[in-house]
Amino acid sequence: MKRSTIFGILIVLLLGVTVFNFLTVGESSKEYIARIETERKDKDKRMLASSSPLLEEDKRTFTKLNYYPVNEDYKILARLVEIEKKVPIFIATTTGEQEKYIPFAHAEFELEGKPQRLLLYKDWDDVNPNRLFLMFADDTSGDETYGGGRYIDLMENGTNSVVLDFNTAYNPYCHFNPEYSCPIPPAENLLKVPIKAGEKLYKND
Repeated sequence: MKRSTIFGILIVLLLGVTVFNFLTVGESSKEYIARIETERKDKDKRMLASSSPLLEEDKRTFTKLNYYPVNEDYKILARLVEIEKKVPIFIATTTGEQEKYIPFAHAEFELEGKPQRLLLYKDWDDVNPNRLFLMFADDTSGDETYGGGRYIDLMENGTNSVVLDFNTAYNPYCHFNPEYSCPIPPAENLLKVPIKAGEKLYKND
């Protein structure tokens, strides 16, 4: 099953959040934290909908998802370095399938005093040419966060920079239900620092 199908509804919802980020550059810290917390509560409600990836037995006991506290240090303005030759590639998924993506650009930034670099992709089947997709893992993966990594949806804004808001990092559907097929973060997107932001483990693998 294609990621574009699996995450269709969630991406549409998160897209609105990402666009809103660009429109609220001047928001205060208090407003930013309140907005992220509201978005999390809204997602909790959606996790009980018919489109939720939760297993039926999990829905019966579900109360809320687990998150790190909102931390503005993890909302990072990164330098965008486009890849000159954008050649489509196939990325393996958790079910052994292959999904097609286009490596678009590297996001370069600094975290914990060290330079970091992550590769952003475009989904081959995505009808929105401005949407970017980040799949990553870090030193919390498999411990405090899902071992298969987490995702962030963001938008290209026509500049040489992009906002990486790790407070919006979310778990793939396969964390909640192994029947879903989720792309696995490439080796170059395995950060050697802990990203204590965004969604944490909902249940143990």
